[in-house]
Amino acid sequence: MRTWFRVLLTVGVVGLATVGSAQDPPVWRTLPEALAIAGASEVPALVYVQAAWCGPCRQLERETFADPDVQARLAQVALARLTVDDRDRQLRVGPYRLSEAEWAERLGAVGTPTLIALAPDGSVLGRHTGFLPPDGILPLLDAALADVARTDLRSSDR
Repeated sequence: MRTWFRVLLTVGVVGLATVGSAQDPPVWRTLPEALAIAGASEVPALVYVQAAWCGPCRQLERETFADPDVQARLAQVALARLTVDDRDRQLRVGPYRLSEAEWAERLGAVGTPTLIALAPDGSVLGRHTGFLPPDGILPLLDAALADVARTDLRSSDR
């Protein structure tokens, strides 16, 4: 019982830190910031790989990320955005210093938009390339949240 309370409290606190509330638009951070939040709070990170010229990316932002149910789930994860055209801005994660485009490649993005769910330790939990309507992204987010909650429960049983 205590573990579930801790999971719910952590998810709520990180949700406030990353978005504010389920009715606000998502707050996208850099990859290092999102991974730091995910690691410290034991929540998954969602990496959104996009490009300014990408029509399906704008559709995802306009239709999917604006959906109230999706915003409620996004409030429970740490959010990062990578731009595939940005080869100048260097981001440091651990010992690696790569551009946003290089991080997108390293995480397995093969097109835009790509959504990558990461565990708090940075390992890939799931990935999808292409537009997703609200009812398509919710299972990805739910699976990432459930996987992290299961991992937290296993580690608390030791």
